[in-house]
Amino acid sequence: MGVSSRANPSRGLPALIALASVLSVLSIVAHLLLLVALVPPRTPADARGGGPRPPRATSRPTESAAAASNPGSAAGIPGDPPTGLPIPTSSAQLPEPAVPAFDDHCLRNDNPPTGAKLPVGDPFGDTVEALGEGAELQRVYAVRDGALVAIDHAGAPRPCDEQVWQLLSLTAPTQVRYVAEFLIFDADPNPDKDQFVIEGEATPQRITRTTVDDSHWRISIAPNGLDRADLGWLIAHELAHVISLNDSQTTPTQAPVCEYLDVGTGCLLPVALLSRYLHATWEDGLYDEWVTADRQAEGDPTSTAYKDFQRRHRDAFVTSYAATHPVEDFAESFAMWCSVETRSRAVSRLPRTAPTDSGHKVDWFAAQTHDLVPELDPGCAMLRKFASS
Repeated sequence: MGVSSRANPSRGLPALIALASVLSVLSIVAHLLLLVALVPPRTPADARGGGPRPPRATSRPTESAAAASNPGSAAGIPGDPPTGLPIPTSSAQLPEPAVPAFDDHCLRNDNPPTGAKLPVGDPFGDTVEALGEGAELQRVYAVRDGALVAIDHAGAPRPCDEQVWQLLSLTAPTQVRYVAEFLIFDADPNPDKDQFVIEGEATPQRITRTTVDDSHWRISIAPNGLDRADLGWLIAHELAHVISLNDSQTTPTQAPVCEYLDVGTGCLLPVALLSRYLHATWEDGLYDEWVTADRQAEGDPTSTAYKDFQRRHRDAFVTSYAATHPVEDFAESFAMWCSVETRSRAVSRLPRTAPTDSGHKVDWFAAQTHDLVPELDPGCAMLRKFASS
């Protein structure tokens, strides 16, 4: 899911909150041993293949933007967050936009080659290999003043691409300012078993080999072969990475171990959305078990370690992909909240007994009435209608 944050559980390293003042020498050493790549494992092709899937509880895995381009560390021990820190208050009380016109032909299974080329030296990545085996570049655009400008030498923007972009923009109008590039590709519509296939990616701009600019992002989408519900989920998932990992949520890393949490692009702020989410929905034991599974999996998304972890905590995750990383958990839970009707059976039947249950995770987003809800619920309400139409 590009930089998929594993601090998801969608692609960064999750860690529930730790204060530097309480870190002992042994804790610091232990945290340093937990350094892992933030790029969440890609999903094998059979995740895109045939076979029935639970209603909206399975999304096509994507990569989260921040982690893919910069490995980070799982620094930070689950614990109580600092007290007395005011949660940001949003001044935006946005109206719900109308569902935009959308041609379902834009979701056809396969598209002919376009001859588009990625700009040489593109700071978001200039090869298509990162988009999975069998991926085919369709178009790539710079985003200028909210509009798509072709930078791939393949002509004017295609109407279908503009429709997908409009849907994304209307979902998170205050957040798309972080999106500097928009890429459309075709994922392999007929992948072989175990083929490396993804459907989306969020990637921060690279400055050097080890540093990124998390105020500028590329969102990559493969709409081919999806239905409206799939596309809505995918858009919400990739936006979740941008929303939770942009520079308003982090500060530059200043030490090997962040005071709060290192998510690859920087140190997560205590009042950041992802910090609050992890503190509210991840307990120490769950996090410790995930760390063990992640070590055993060694980045392989098909590893039985992740599968066993998910089976032991089936009630904790809205999808199996959410169990691969706390950052991916955030993105998948956000996608469920943002793109699936609240009264649907898929949402109402989520377990809500333990604090770590997936139902509580989805409900958590609706409770963020100071900042997230005023800015994002109107667009998400539109996306829910689109996805169910």
